[in-house]
Amino acid sequence: SMAPGVARTPTVQSISPMPMDRMGEPGQGLEDVGHRVLTYRDLIAITRNPDVRAPERAMEIHLTGNMERYMWAFDGVKFSDIKGPIPFRTGERVRITLVNDTMMAHPIHLHGHFFELVTGHGDHAPRKHTINVQPGGKASFDVTMDAPGDWAFHCHLLYHMHAGMMQVVSVRDGAEVPK
Repeated sequence: SMAPGVARTPTVQSISPMPMDRMGEPGQGLEDVGHRVLTYRDLIAITRNPDVRAPERAMEIHLTGNMERYMWAFDGVKFSDIKGPIPFRTGERVRITLVNDTMMAHPIHLHGHFFELVTGHGDHAPRKHTINVQPGGKASFDVTMDAPGDWAFHCHLLYHMHAGMMQVVSVRDGAEVPK
């Protein structure tokens, strides 16, 4: 399988065979507008990032969907079918890569945390809480899990969130996390 962590469910219409980092490209419909359009790669934080440690671990999450059946999910599992939250240890630093296997952009939002986009700007990476992931694209960010509790992690297209593209991020002291 091209994406071993993705469940083969009706919410998976396709898997991007070669997802590309598209953070240097303008958003959909902004390619030929006749003026300069800023991309994520153009953004630089004014002040140094508060945590510049290297990530302790990395994880990949696929944005999946079936446009004909209007089903949306993370890793092929819609919210109503998840077995539990995504666990994080309080204070750990993680690189998360979002891979968009669908044919439309998804603005993915993490509650309770800001993250730094991996765009080559080192300790002045742009800080966001939402990232728009282009179709067939991927985007990476580093996040310090410094807010204990349970937090929503979802597509900000609310129809997609309600149709299943949502998860819960659980940040706990001493949480068991994958290596």
